[in-house]
Amino acid sequence: MSQENNQSNDQQIYDLVKGSFGPNAHAYTVSAGHANQTELEKLVERTAPHPTDTLLDIGTGAGHTAIAFAPAIKRAIAYDLTPQMLEEVERNAAAKGVTNVETQQGAAEDLPYPDASFELVSCRLTTHHFANLAQALAEMARVLKPGGKLVIMDTTVPADAELDRQINEIEILRDPSHVRNYPEPEWRSLVEGVGLRISFVEAGYYDEGDQMDFGAWTRRIGTSPENVARLEELFHGASPALKDALKIDLSKAGKIGFALPRITLIAVKPA
Repeated sequence: MSQENNQSNDQQIYDLVKGSFGPNAHAYTVSAGHANQTELEKLVERTAPHPTDTLLDIGTGAGHTAIAFAPAIKRAIAYDLTPQMLEEVERNAAAKGVTNVETQQGAAEDLPYPDASFELVSCRLTTHHFANLAQALAEMARVLKPGGKLVIMDTTVPADAELDRQINEIEILRDPSHVRNYPEPEWRSLVEGVGLRISFVEAGYYDEGDQMDFGAWTRRIGTSPENVARLEELFHGASPALKDALKIDLSKAGKIGFALPRITLIAVKPA
């Protein structure tokens, strides 16, 4: 594919992301999973930041991760493609009295910072929207200082080709700006491929305090009625393997409960 075609494809994805998240930005301020304070506190603790550190939080969304890290570091930059999300960050930081979080608009694949600018780079619940994850990771590695840490948390898929296909099909039906959830072996290869050393990996599930609610999940991003109906069919007709992978629960009348697999990964840039 030519460079022009690559750029055109990336721009199409950027437009989809802005179209999905711009009108729904506030929903991500109040989303139980995105705002999960227990999970955020654990992530900060595992990262072990220093008071002199500067953090770049890529795909910041409503800013939950940047705001969680802010009291433990010198400065955080909340970076996102969607302007309405950055407005949410500013409101959320002000509401919590956080004064060391700045905002910057831009794409993950083209970071406007010099080499070795940050002690910490984080990216939580957003890499599945990146137009080019390999390029974005290369940019993250570039802007990290030697000895700096990359902190990733995102939804993932099992290392099974059919489950990979099915779960990503579900995600795209729910939100056309979804690009891909990646299995753990691919994550390891991508991160190590940009010269980082993985120091921590944990598999788990995206946590909203209970099973995810299908209705809330589709309403949050404004899924079309046609796609909601198709998704309901897929959940009700799921194979035993897919039901197990997503912990699908159809026991409550009119309700679909489920859980999305998640990976947490910390990697270090060699000194």
